[in-house]
Amino acid sequence: MRAPCIKVPKKEAERIRRVLISQDLLNQELKVKRRGEYVIFPLKRESEEYEIFYEDFERYYKKMGKIGSYDVVGDIAIVKAMEERELSKVIKMLENRRNIKKIAIDYGVEGEERIRKLKLVKGESFETIHREYGIRLKVDISKVYFSPRLATERWRVVERVRDGEVIFDMFAGCGPFSILIAKYRKVKIFACDINPYAIQYFKENIKLNKVLGIEVFLEDARNLAKKIRNVDRVIMNLPHSSFNFLTDALNTLKIGGEIHYYEILPRENERERDLEAFAESNGFKIKIMEKRKVHAYSPGKDMFSFLIKLLHSEHI
Repeated sequence: MRAPCIKVPKKEAERIRRVLISQDLLNQELKVKRRGEYVIFPLKRESEEYEIFYEDFERYYKKMGKIGSYDVVGDIAIVKAMEERELSKVIKMLENRRNIKKIAIDYGVEGEERIRKLKLVKGESFETIHREYGIRLKVDISKVYFSPRLATERWRVVERVRDGEVIFDMFAGCGPFSILIAKYRKVKIFACDINPYAIQYFKENIKLNKVLGIEVFLEDARNLAKKIRNVDRVIMNLPHSSFNFLTDALNTLKIGGEIHYYEILPRENERERDLEAFAESNGFKIKIMEKRKVHAYSPGKDMFSFLIKLLHSEHI
């Protein structure tokens, strides 16, 4: 499970462990990591007192059995649908957690707008406020797709952005990439989504976080791409369909601009060759600067991130 965490020197570990417990911050269901001269503690939630980053942790096995896979968005636990007996165990274990007020069963993502099919088994609504890296994101998870697993990935993008950039967020959702960037960088962002609920929450989140420099559009990314040119950076977080929009993204970029491209792929793949060949056949020369596994998706597939740099375009 991915969780917020802190890294402390070994000699300070026991003292800080006791402090975290007293603050109800230490996630004692996850295994502490040891890395060189440091200890990494998993936390229940972010805290402004500590320098937070995210990592994947293994769970302990309890007498009640192993808890199933779940995500936490704000105060909602989203549990993958499973056999009824196991599901009952998971719900019982989650019901006693102070940070979880609602529990939803996830039956998978449907449609072009990637909406989760959910059943609420605890709580009265699917709306919540999620916190990560100093921002707050209001979202209804039954109307807008949001993944807390991308928190670290979103921060990686922020670290690459420089003040003054122009950015195109093609599949923006409720605004997590754009708002996090605008929180920490002085930029101009064009963001769009075809889901009207996503745009509604995106606009609320701009006000909630008091960020500047973002223009939000209820529009198909292909249409908005026709109106935008010479951007420094494009974010393509549509992992099942990003490839279909690659030429649109490349057309908006200036030479030297970068694309953060995400795609669900077989665990063993050479997709970078496909991307380079496809770009060249459409009049673009690109370089894959980085390829990384973001997280596991299914037994045979993972979500991958590609950092694509535009070196030349016949269209400019």
